[in-house]
Amino acid sequence: MIRTLVADDHPLVRMGVCRVLASTPGIRVVGEAASVDALFELLHARECDLLLVDLHMPGSGRTDGVPMLQQLRAQWPALPVLVFTVRDHLSLIEMLSDTGVAGVVLKTAPLRELPRAIVEAHAGSRYFSPSLRAAWHARELQAETVPGRPLTQREREVFELFARGMRVSEVAQRLGRSIKAVSRQKRAAMAKLKLHSPAEAYAYARACGLA
Repeated sequence: MIRTLVADDHPLVRMGVCRVLASTPGIRVVGEAASVDALFELLHARECDLLLVDLHMPGSGRTDGVPMLQQLRAQWPALPVLVFTVRDHLSLIEMLSDTGVAGVVLKTAPLRELPRAIVEAHAGSRYFSPSLRAAWHARELQAETVPGRPLTQREREVFELFARGMRVSEVAQRLGRSIKAVSRQKRAAMAKLKLHSPAEAYAYARACGLA
């Protein structure tokens, strides 16, 4: 029996997930949490074999997103963690993978995918929704030439301010740089992170705890 904790701030999502898992032999939901604070309290109070957690659960004293996953990894290094998210940007998925999670399941996927993901993650495999695996494979086949180098300090400063909603002119004034330089650094940061829109930049920055 795989004792599973489910953490998501949306009651209807938790209800749907728990209903599917309750009807699956070999899986038992042993607790639910609606916030990051409640999740950590529950983990301290109850034993489980796997955690299914939403990437974004606002409204807590603790930070959600990648910082949350890093804290979980530090305190419960042997606990398999499956991330349940609507975000399907590959740069974000790569970042999540680097935290050591057992996999990523998209909320846009059928709920019947969850039992398989839980079984595979509990067995020690890493599970990613089929659409994510397909997109990852397609990107590799395209052999993109975007540099994989880390952001420079200046690029990071510009990217963080841009992801918080500031315009290029505002970033330039804030950092004391020319608009042309800031625009160039923003494009370089977006290219390195393989982000294509302000919305993607915000989602990425929020998951990193930068916005």
